[in-house]
Amino acid sequence: MSSEKDSSEPPGDSTSDTDTRPERRSPPTPDRAPPRSDSGSIVDRITTRHAVGVAVMLALAAGLFVAPSVFGAVTGPDGTVAVIEIDGAIDSSTAQHVEDNLRDARMNDSIQAVVLEVDSGGGLPAQSERMYAAVDRTASVMPVYAAVDTLGASGAYLAIAPADRIYVAPSAQAVGSVGVAGAAPAPNGPNAGTTGPDKRGSDPDAQRERRQTLANLFIENVIEQRGDEIELDREAIAHADAYLGTEAVANGFADRFGFVDGAVADAAAEAGIDDYAVDTRRTETRVPRSIPLLQQDDGTVVVVDDSESGLNDDLILAVAPQTWDETVGEEIVMTSYTGRLTADQPVSETNADDTGAQHDDPDATNGGEAA
Repeated sequence: MSSEKDSSEPPGDSTSDTDTRPERRSPPTPDRAPPRSDSGSIVDRITTRHAVGVAVMLALAAGLFVAPSVFGAVTGPDGTVAVIEIDGAIDSSTAQHVEDNLRDARMNDSIQAVVLEVDSGGGLPAQSERMYAAVDRTASVMPVYAAVDTLGASGAYLAIAPADRIYVAPSAQAVGSVGVAGAAPAPNGPNAGTTGPDKRGSDPDAQRERRQTLANLFIENVIEQRGDEIELDREAIAHADAYLGTEAVANGFADRFGFVDGAVADAAAEAGIDDYAVDTRRTETRVPRSIPLLQQDDGTVVVVDDSESGLNDDLILAVAPQTWDETVGEEIVMTSYTGRLTADQPVSETNADDTGAQHDDPDATNGGEAA
């Protein structure tokens, strides 16, 4: 009886030490996320990849705008120093070259300083004044330095006088020469080819007055620009000496010894650009031609040249003739000239006072009588 009773007890009331029934699992609690299905995992992966792709595209697009500016700031120059050459005799083409390039420097935002590379003994006064005005205007808006190699005299010195700083090579041969020179005056006599007494030209006294007027303008411009630096008085400046490089620095016609590269570096520093490019503007190559020397009187050289009919016999040129003559063998080679004659004009017509005239024949006669 007891055995049947025991077998009829519900399973849950069993007190047996061993329980072979499977363990019942608890329902998931709210803080436990159910496992993701396979389909949900695929959607998430697609969404993630799309988001990454969009982010990459946005980064690349931003790089198109940011990268060039960053690259330029790291590898490109901060600005440009323009080097403008003033070489040889100053004439209309030289003045145009300097004016055009200085104008471009003022209008070009990338150019922040200018260096004038000078090797010239001067030239036409009007063209020298054009260059002077262009340099003065440019120096008012940016640093302008000048570097003289061998020659920086007369009209060339006038042109660079407004520069903020003038460098010269210690071995420079001619710096300064503040003055003018002109052709020897022609006699003021009857001339069948003119319609008025003054048509052929002014008398010698008038020509000397014209030269002095130009010289005074020249001197005043130099004193205005460099009066605080030049150690000489007005009379000494008007003496129109051409100084060696060492002398020019000592008397204030130049500021310091140096060459183009040093001037470029200093001009860039003055403009506040550490990393700079150099843009060199050269003058056109012009080959000097040999011109026969007729006579020389007190530094005035008169030559024969009929290649430029636009010049007249009385044209006054702001030049330093003593620095322009280069002796080659027994000939005189000149890169420019201070006066002109027609090819068929006698030498004697170039000197009204007959002072310093040089004739091949010491026994030359005039009208059949001894001169």
